[in-house]
Amino acid sequence: MRRRLALAACTAVAVAGLVAGTGANANAALNVNWNWAAGFIPNLPNSAQTPPGAENVSKAGTTSSCNWKNSPNKLPLILVHGTWEQQRDNWMAMSPYFKNKGYCVYTLNYGGNPGDVMWGWQGIANSAGQLNAYINRVKAATGATQVDIVGHSQGGVMPRYCIKYEPGCMASVRNFVGLASSNNGTTLSGLAKLGKAIGLVDPLALVQPAAIDQTIGSDFMNKVNSCPTGAAANVCVGDTVKYTVLETNGDQVVTPYTGAFLSKQAGVPASQVTNILVNNQCILETSEHLGMTYSQNVATRAARALDGKTAAKCVVSLPYIGG
Repeated sequence: MRRRLALAACTAVAVAGLVAGTGANANAALNVNWNWAAGFIPNLPNSAQTPPGAENVSKAGTTSSCNWKNSPNKLPLILVHGTWEQQRDNWMAMSPYFKNKGYCVYTLNYGGNPGDVMWGWQGIANSAGQLNAYINRVKAATGATQVDIVGHSQGGVMPRYCIKYEPGCMASVRNFVGLASSNNGTTLSGLAKLGKAIGLVDPLALVQPAAIDQTIGSDFMNKVNSCPTGAAANVCVGDTVKYTVLETNGDQVVTPYTGAFLSKQAGVPASQVTNILVNNQCILETSEHLGMTYSQNVATRAARALDGKTAAKCVVSLPYIGG
């Protein structure tokens, strides 16, 4: 009898340990690899897959498994990729990072066709409509009335078009954080000027309209940065969204890098628009356009823009590597 009781006790302890271990594993933090080469390049063919920690609720009737009411900012978070990128390669670091912090994270592909490896190449105004539809999907899947957005590159300007021109988009977005955003257009390190000089802009617009939309002085840029009344600006009076832009002086795509920063009309509260040159806050930040989404310095400041609490890190972050 004594042996049987001992065996039963040991079995109970083993089962309890197994259950506890299973629960711990289920709640274990996701691995975050802050290495662009290891995260971006191997995932180029995997555009159909969400990054670790993210859900895709594109299909009608999808219900989210995450309780956004428990997240630090009390809203679902949508990550929006950039031009010639996609939901997985762009967010292999930041998606698990935000998930580990308690956020309900959602990603999408936009501006392409099913089966594309790289997305975000179609006209930006059309992509803004796709984002608006996805925001509505997230709201339906979660029961939330608003979302927060973190976007990279084109993902830092396209949502602004959605907010300004897509029905209901402004009311659906509370905070928008742009990383290396092409807010005022770019010379693409002079390539756009060269293209205009040799007559390549119009042909390229037919096959890669998003790239042309993001050049300085394009019809798209003029429209997204116009205001219903008064002087042109990035953020107009009447806009209710809070904006934060994070940029580095090593950006070789948004050129000049200062083109990422947002201007505001007179009358827009100063607290509604924040522009941050990360290098000024952390001299160890040397990442460029692509590596920014694999930088802890950038990620912690993006989180701080959302929750107002996250401590901003300052660690070595290298070009085309991150850190």
